[in-house]
Amino acid sequence: MKCVSSLIAITTLVQYSTTLAFAPSSNVIVRQRTTACAVSRRDFFSTAINTSAAVASGLVLNPLPSVADVSDGNALPQGAAQFSRVIKVRAQLKSVAKRVAEQSSEIDKNEWNKIDDFLRTVYSAGEDMKVIAKSSIFDPAKKAKADEDIKLLQKVAQAAQGPVSKKDPVGFGTVANKADALFEDFFDLLRDVPDEL
Repeated sequence: MKCVSSLIAITTLVQYSTTLAFAPSSNVIVRQRTTACAVSRRDFFSTAINTSAAVASGLVLNPLPSVADVSDGNALPQGAAQFSRVIKVRAQLKSVAKRVAEQSSEIDKNEWNKIDDFLRTVYSAGEDMKVIAKSSIFDPAKKAKADEDIKLLQKVAQAAQGPVSKKDPVGFGTVANKADALFEDFFDLLRDVPDEL
């Protein structure tokens, strides 16, 4: 089948060439075709070289993809992550204080130990608050008050270990309320909108 189709193609070409061979302008057509082929080859090679250069420069100059965790969608940027942790610690402190106040008789030694571990989390929230204050509070008076509140919060978290070790729900509730008030003061310092609005 291939031989037959090849034979038909060759026959068609030969017939076309012989009719042109006896035409009066056959030499002109051959020259035009030769120059057209040469021009199209040159155009092809120059286009290929230009395209290759464009692709290569595009690959070289293309910016690298982002490697931040944010692009994965599973982490917040540092400032937002710290703020989120502080808000979560405050919410957890409220729930722990409520549990200790309402159901202190049901809390066993293991749970008191977990509360003691949580106080370390409250203390470390003070470190996050320092970073937030440094980047978010620009008024020197507010910044000084925020630093004072943060230091006091860390001292309160350390002082809360006393009532926890004694398994004293009333003492822990007092200290937890003081810590919550310090969190509230800190968040008030972050607000820069006037009260009149």
